[in-house]
Amino acid sequence: MFPPFLTPPLELLTGDGRFVSLGEARARWRRPQVLLARELCSFEWFDPPMAKGGEGAGAAGLYARTTAPFVNAGMLVRRAGDGYAIWWWDMDRVGPWLAERFGAASPVVAPETLAQPPGQDWRVVRLDAGFEAQCWSDGVLVASAWRRTAPDTAFWSAFARNQRHPPSPAPAAPPNPQTLPLAERVDLGWAGWSGANRDQATKAGAAVAAMLLAAAGMVWFGQGLRLGKLADTTEAEAQAEQAQALAARHDDTAAVRQLTAFRAVAGGPNPVAALETALAVVRRHGLSAKAFAIDGAIVTVSLPYSAIDQAQAISRDLEASGVFADVRPMTGQGLITIRMSMKGAPAPSPGG
Repeated sequence: MFPPFLTPPLELLTGDGRFVSLGEARARWRRPQVLLARELCSFEWFDPPMAKGGEGAGAAGLYARTTAPFVNAGMLVRRAGDGYAIWWWDMDRVGPWLAERFGAASPVVAPETLAQPPGQDWRVVRLDAGFEAQCWSDGVLVASAWRRTAPDTAFWSAFARNQRHPPSPAPAAPPNPQTLPLAERVDLGWAGWSGANRDQATKAGAAVAAMLLAAAGMVWFGQGLRLGKLADTTEAEAQAEQAQALAARHDDTAAVRQLTAFRAVAGGPNPVAALETALAVVRRHGLSAKAFAIDGAIVTVSLPYSAIDQAQAISRDLEASGVFADVRPMTGQGLITIRMSMKGAPAPSPGG
């Protein structure tokens, strides 16, 4: 937490584009911090099963980039416990509001959930424009779902059922909503940099690489002329590696190939994770699934027939998620059933 005299401006950006001050800022020379209303954000917990350390972080970053639910996504990936919390928001919607407010300045941007006190097990948080259902495990947020109205039993049941390894059995009824104060430590750190778009991240990466190479050159020089040749060789190799890394960041195709390779090592597409993605898309449309199933490479989600007007929009969002292909909504038995294939899975048999 910043000392009082170093406290930067902290504001909440609401879903309708308003900025609400959340406290007095005494250090206006610091970068302002902006909390995005939960309704503007999408959350997913990512736990790479066979990659840890740097490989796990790389897998989480690739997953965040290639499965973002928005065409122009801002994102934040944070290590939390044994996995990674991934947040996305729509820069086409949020970006103009930030530009109008801050101009060329770059505020630190993060979801408002990160400014809440940590929870335990299951809870529902009352927000200014809705409610957030949460599941915590060992002090780490592993599931989050937002809706405009207080969660009912059906919504809560679906939310709890989606958790693969809940910290404890979920209560049968949703907990009473809590109105929470700001956490004692609201220090978003480098959240704005982590949430930069691809071009910004590439520029920042190039700058960091240049500084690292300069620092490495100084260290080698300090070792004396005897190591000069080794220093030159090492620096050249580092430059080549940095150039390859930056080229990969520019090339989404390379990122997709790397993620595909990671998934192959991890045993192919994760059907449970794919189902969670599908249910998250459904929840973003304010709906709860009546039923769902996984049959090999096929995922099906059934919705109430009253959602018929939303079926096409939901299908488009499912395809845009990057997780599914051949998304087909069908009607029957008073339900809308959306049938889709997981990308990267073996093609189903003609009769499947």
